[in-house]
Amino acid sequence: MFYMRNLFRTFALLAILTSFPAVSSAATAAELAAQAEVLLQQIAALQAQLAAQTGGTSAPSSVVASSNCPLIGRVLKLGSGGDDVTRLQRFLAVDPSIYPEAMITGYYGSLTEAAVKRWQTKYNIVSSGDAESTGFGVTGPRTAAAISLQCSGGSTGGVGGNVTSPTVGGFIQVTPVTGNAPLTVSVVATVNTVNACQAVTYTLDWGDGTVPQNIPVPAGNCAQLQHTYSHIYLYGGTYLVRLSAGQHSTSATVTVSGAAGPVSIVTPSSPSLPAAISISAPTAGQTIQRGVATSISWNASGNIPANSQVAIDLYTSAGQKVGNPITATANMVGTHSWLVPTSVAGGQYKIRATVLAVGAQTVVSAESGVFTITEPFSYGPLAVTPGVSNSPLTIGVSFNIPSSCTGYTLSWGDGTTSATQTHSTSCAQTPITRIFTHEFAAAGSYTVTLRRGSDLSQIDTASVVISN
Repeated sequence: MFYMRNLFRTFALLAILTSFPAVSSAATAAELAAQAEVLLQQIAALQAQLAAQTGGTSAPSSVVASSNCPLIGRVLKLGSGGDDVTRLQRFLAVDPSIYPEAMITGYYGSLTEAAVKRWQTKYNIVSSGDAESTGFGVTGPRTAAAISLQCSGGSTGGVGGNVTSPTVGGFIQVTPVTGNAPLTVSVVATVNTVNACQAVTYTLDWGDGTVPQNIPVPAGNCAQLQHTYSHIYLYGGTYLVRLSAGQHSTSATVTVSGAAGPVSIVTPSSPSLPAAISISAPTAGQTIQRGVATSISWNASGNIPANSQVAIDLYTSAGQKVGNPITATANMVGTHSWLVPTSVAGGQYKIRATVLAVGAQTVVSAESGVFTITEPFSYGPLAVTPGVSNSPLTIGVSFNIPSSCTGYTLSWGDGTTSATQTHSTSCAQTPITRIFTHEFAAAGSYTVTLRRGSDLSQIDTASVVISN
């Protein structure tokens, strides 16, 4: 009998496999997953038939019992796939009355959808309609929050009367999720999606060791709130952005290309590093022109109190503070584009970055190297000198530019090739004078035209009369 039962299983499985449509090399991942779901359903049905014929039971070997929350950070529905679907299936499979098939495939097929409907009905989340009208069979924010509450030992809730609604829920939208370092991302955090009225604080963790962003929801606010935050990832790596409150958690992954950041080594005798901050830009000896934007970059680390801020200030090289703070931010690691005010006098300066705890208490500070701010550049006239080298057909031309890399185009007015230079910012802002000579082919009247600057907006002309 044992031999015959195994032989029957073998032929039955072969029948399913041979009747399953061939997969072309052009099939998409979604098509493959859908076909796999159909096959798994057929196998489950066959196992049930075998169990009925032999009087035995058919416990699926893929069931993984788990009491942990599946940590669902997006809407899951028919056709979805991924690790979060796998975690959801494992959660549902704990209750055979909810998910008797217990297929852990990572694909949200009809079996998973049916299991979610049973769970939603059992806990009074929703019991009718469809995916589009009521979310029936869809693992959306409310269902995910209810699952999270049940995992934490609380009660899920609906309109049945014997259970309570979840008190926390939210989701995040992160853009972009890939890019080169330094990468600036924008996070739209939507909190209190369960419309609870209790006071609660959500935490937005950037995943790179910097101070998390707290998002408070005041008591009596029974509607969802939405906030937008930005964050800069200076180094390459994979970071998990996580929004959490209580037992609720949702996350997104950001992948940054580029060199990895410095590794902090903590010795066993030092449970936490002291607070520290450094400034990588501007650098010592750098020359910055008034009215021109420059970057200020800082990196704070170590034991920094929660809710601290970084204040950026301008100081003279002698240590005297100049004007109001340049910026203040909750980002412990970041870069700020600073437009040097025209009101700042030329001279030598430094940037001071200070970590301030709640109450404006100084935690730690650091200063950049001394750099120079120069006066705004003034364009001089286009100077033309006739009869150069005792030649009536030759002229000399001179003009100044802010740096040796400043762009210009010098046209002679006779159809010959112009003298040009493409603009670049790689040179120090040190003014120089350019000198050219040009020989005309014949006597006549010509207009010499000079365009200067980053966008060639400084235009000067000179009329020249050549007599031979």
